[in-house]
Amino acid sequence: MWRILALLSLFLAACNLSLGPPLAGDLPVGESLVATLPPAQEASGGSLRPGVAVFRLLPAQDGAVEVAAVSAGLELSARLRLVLLDERGVVQAVSVARNWFGAYPEVAPLGLRPQGITTDPGVRLNFRGQAGQAYYLRVENYALAEDRVNLSATGFVPNPSGKGEALTSGSVQGAIEFVGEFDRYDVSGAGGYLRFVYAGPLDLVALLYNGPDDLYPRALDPVRNCAPLSPATLLVVRDRGLARAGFDEEGSGRYTLKLSSTPCP
Repeated sequence: MWRILALLSLFLAACNLSLGPPLAGDLPVGESLVATLPPAQEASGGSLRPGVAVFRLLPAQDGAVEVAAVSAGLELSARLRLVLLDERGVVQAVSVARNWFGAYPEVAPLGLRPQGITTDPGVRLNFRGQAGQAYYLRVENYALAEDRVNLSATGFVPNPSGKGEALTSGSVQGAIEFVGEFDRYDVSGAGGYLRFVYAGPLDLVALLYNGPDDLYPRALDPVRNCAPLSPATLLVVRDRGLARAGFDEEGSGRYTLKLSSTPCP
């Protein structure tokens, strides 16, 4: 028997899975439920072992899904974290605060001291769901008291900008809503000056490529945020480390691109 258990442990480790708590139930997309989370336990070295409940998500169709957790028990004293895993047990996204989420190596490893947890009781994350594929949501409570949490999974339409369309004049609002997302714009027919406007927790950059073989694009960010467009042909907006994402909201993942004839300062 012990040999079977040892082989099982090695298999789970190879698949990046862990012998965690049993499944608490399903969280259907388009529905909500209330989960009771046990309190966190103090561990060695001053770290916390969170109280955990695990739910399965089974999207009925392909599409974007937002998962949210809001404390109904501890409210402003809550310390929650969401961890989304695919059916192999590989982490896809981890909530950090109300307005952004990330993925490895941007966030603390599972089971260790949490990083970036705020007093805001609500945390969220987005993912691109595939029909017929199972996802698993770890809901973690880092408070030293039991918490009741409202969980929801909601389908949504992502921001439509940045799918390769031409950008020649005026302004456009886009948003980085998924970990690893690239927004792309064809600027081969544009002139003048580009201003990149962003105010949020992500490390967004706007990259101006002069062609398909350009290995050193010009990079704009919220500080160095203006440059002449010419001779760029492609504009890409992304998180610098491809590890953070937000929501289509001010102060989160939304950015603005502005084209004009006014020279940069």
